[in-house]
Amino acid sequence: MATTVATSRASTDGRRQALRKVPFFVAAPPELQEALIEASSVVRIPADEYFLREGDSCAHFAILVSGKMRVFKLAESGHEITLYHVGPGEVCPLNVSCILSDRPVPAMAMVEENVEAIAIPSDTFRRLMAQFEPLRTFIFQMFATRLAEVMSLVEEVAFKRMDQRLARRLTELFKQGDGSYRDIEITHAEIAAELGTAREVVSRLLKEFERLGAVRLSRGRIVLRNAALLQEIASGEVERRDAPAVPRRSVGGNPHPR
Repeated sequence: MATTVATSRASTDGRRQALRKVPFFVAAPPELQEALIEASSVVRIPADEYFLREGDSCAHFAILVSGKMRVFKLAESGHEITLYHVGPGEVCPLNVSCILSDRPVPAMAMVEENVEAIAIPSDTFRRLMAQFEPLRTFIFQMFATRLAEVMSLVEEVAFKRMDQRLARRLTELFKQGDGSYRDIEITHAEIAAELGTAREVVSRLLKEFERLGAVRLSRGRIVLRNAALLQEIASGEVERRDAPAVPRRSVGGNPHPR
């Protein structure tokens, strides 16, 4: 983890209380619970700090108790593409892969919302992995879930137009847990980083969405006007009028229209 992490060797009760917020820990057998409590420390990382940087080695395994992280790949051009997010009760696959393979981290992980996590030394984590099947199952299920997410991302990047990808991401951001919708406060540059494209591309497409009546734009905020229309754009049912198609490249590198 990055050197900005604030680590606290909390009391046994403090570590137990933090771990009880993690569903995996609550369902774990008592012997594994006690081993995790004994080995863990509580870490806190503020928003906009790095949890992992590309090229880091990993001295600790971490489970998020609260907060959110974004894992992304940074290109030489400076463009970013988000691979996945990590939230409460979850672990970062890059963190686990780095420990188990003893190789440097191949991407970046940045804190989006203040993180509280449980950290366990890498050697102890390896020993617990070998000793407890429930921990192995938890880790393997997590890898399977993240692999499916990354495969979905590859499919989107390879086969879907950027306007569809943008509309889908906006729908996800607008939609709340109860199924209702809310306005979102986000910059065009932040969306571009999520999708792995240029800010200018996002700005142009958002203006087109506004012209079609799907959204309304203001400084640092996007207001949803027509959720059904935005979903139609995401599914490819609505063609952008009076706007040139955004080219994509084939595997061989030759551009062709979407």
